[in-house]
Amino acid sequence: MSQSTGIVLKTPGSLKKYHFMRKSISSLAESITHLFESGLNIHSLLPVVLLITMLPHLYSTPAIISVFIICMLFWFVLHTLAVISLPGKLLRFILVLIAMTLLVMNFGFIFSQKASLTLLCVMVSLKFLEIKNELDRRNIFLLLFLGYFILVTHFLYSQDIVLSLFSLVNVIVLTLLLSAFNRKPQNAISLSENLRLLVRLFFKALPIALVLFLFFPRIPGPLWSLPNDGQTSKTGLSDKMFPGSVSELMESNEVAFRVDFDGPPPAADKLYWRGPVLTETDGFLWSQGPQTALKNSFASVVQEARNPVSYTITLEPHQQKWLFALEMPDNVDGDTIEGFYLSNDLQLLNPYNINQLTQYRVTSMTEFRLNRVNKKEIQDALLLVGAANPKTRALGQKWRQSHDNDLKIVVTALDYFKNNPFYYTKLPDVMLDNPSDQFLFDKQRGFCEHYASSFVLLMRAANIPARVVTGYQGVEKNDVGDYYIVRQSNAHAWAEVWLSDKGWVRIDPTAVIPASRIEPDIMEANLDRMSFSSLNLPELSQLSAQQKTAIYQFWKQVKQSIDNIKHTWNNWILGYDQSKQNLLLKFMGLTANWKNLVFLLIGGIAALLVLFQLIRLYQSYQQIDRVYRYYAKFIEKLNRAGLSVKLSDGPESVKRQAIRKLPQQQKIIQDIIDSYIQIRYASQNDKQLQKNLIAQIKQF
Repeated sequence: MSQSTGIVLKTPGSLKKYHFMRKSISSLAESITHLFESGLNIHSLLPVVLLITMLPHLYSTPAIISVFIICMLFWFVLHTLAVISLPGKLLRFILVLIAMTLLVMNFGFIFSQKASLTLLCVMVSLKFLEIKNELDRRNIFLLLFLGYFILVTHFLYSQDIVLSLFSLVNVIVLTLLLSAFNRKPQNAISLSENLRLLVRLFFKALPIALVLFLFFPRIPGPLWSLPNDGQTSKTGLSDKMFPGSVSELMESNEVAFRVDFDGPPPAADKLYWRGPVLTETDGFLWSQGPQTALKNSFASVVQEARNPVSYTITLEPHQQKWLFALEMPDNVDGDTIEGFYLSNDLQLLNPYNINQLTQYRVTSMTEFRLNRVNKKEIQDALLLVGAANPKTRALGQKWRQSHDNDLKIVVTALDYFKNNPFYYTKLPDVMLDNPSDQFLFDKQRGFCEHYASSFVLLMRAANIPARVVTGYQGVEKNDVGDYYIVRQSNAHAWAEVWLSDKGWVRIDPTAVIPASRIEPDIMEANLDRMSFSSLNLPELSQLSAQQKTAIYQFWKQVKQSIDNIKHTWNNWILGYDQSKQNLLLKFMGLTANWKNLVFLLIGGIAALLVLFQLIRLYQSYQQIDRVYRYYAKFIEKLNRAGLSVKLSDGPESVKRQAIRKLPQQQKIIQDIIDSYIQIRYASQNDKQLQKNLIAQIKQF
């Protein structure tokens, strides 16, 4: 029957399900309506602010943990909007177990810096689930203070101006929230009043911060270090090289370091910033050999040193130990580094990884001759392991049979690159099996690592000690700040050969490639850097006229201005090290020692506190004195109205006489006297009360 009439009878179970679904949809609609109508209140704003505060950490935190943290904060936001309730004790315990499991899965049981900061962010997100309501001052204040602490932890990784401005904005927002929550539920003040309060606090704290910045003792090196800091590797040079590894950096525009030369920079063929020296190879992968500190002095290694150039390097953190310098460093000075040394392969090294912005001053000899360091170094530079790249070995051995002079073999190898159709490109074909053979006899298209590694193998096959040197070549001038930038795109690899009468000699095979065989992708990658390159480039003035349009020039000016701001920040704020502090003390006529620093530090802060108190007393006196002057005018007006009262008479006595004489103005007289008593004797220096009193006296 039901089929014939088209009626479907609902069972009691289906009716319950139908009503439940309708009620759920209705509740959801009401919640969404409430969400849009109510908007985000100050209670809902707290997790959003804390999320923004944690963003720099979440950027490098494992994605699954970042999602977990965001979900916990979003849960609390929905709770403040009455969409869902907070979890109970059992569910919170389960969430803590999930969080701990995620941490162990991603970091193990190693107490590293990154793991500790990730744990802090997770704990903050879970702490939100314990806030009972917007009057739960204990938990809310705890989260606000943790927000300040999280901002401080960002500076463990970087202290640049962008992060500093980010932290300053967050401090302002957190302080506004702290002020607002502190006045709940009564005594709430407007946003403008909160901002005025914040400005007053800022200008009071600024002089104290300046004294601390100038006179707090500078300590060389990091203040602390956690085991296995968990620093994420940054784009930059490695202690290993294989075909294609250096060309990958060509795409990176990140700054490796900035250079301030005392005068004009040296010529392009001298702008080789020495980095890792690679001696060991299996024919494909190149790596560093054992490194030890050079026992001899710089002077014993470098002979016939001429044309010194002095400069200051501001090195970005790269999580490695090497310090970059022009060949060959003769003198190094820096308070942010301590214990640096020259290694047996003539690389400038730091005893610990560069995990913070580091500034040091170097004097390099751009013309020099090196002595042999030790016999093992020469033996390692001749080593050929295995049977890889047989054609390359055969060619090198053939040259040895044809020439008895090492220098002639070097020239022959360079002529081989110059006279054969070798092309310089950042996009060579993949070469995995016998890469040098493929490059020299088949592809003949490669980047600097292909030329350097193949050249070194040819030299070793010809029984000439040789090794690969990696680093950076060239600079990019910042015209706004008159300094130079070395970017990751400046990464380069070249060769060194040992000649008995000259010592170690730098050979850059890419420098002999004719301009007609340099692919356009090299010049298009970074045109400004190419002006200081050692490559045989076409006329860059013509190339610039074609490519550097007005828009390009404008954008270049903007980028250089921004970088100049960063460089100035690095030099005068982050670069304010022990040497600059000592210069300041000498300028003040004091000896640079801890005793004077402590005296200046404590004395400066004490003087500021006394000054603040004097200013406060003066302002209070000025406020009372202003009220007193207007009260004197009020007495004068009463006397002109026929009274005979004095300024020294008590306010209550004046009020009785004035009301008796002028009953029609009883209310205003009473208001004036009562307000004056409150300000003068009850110390109620409310500005609005003073304004009202002055207005009433003027009106009387």
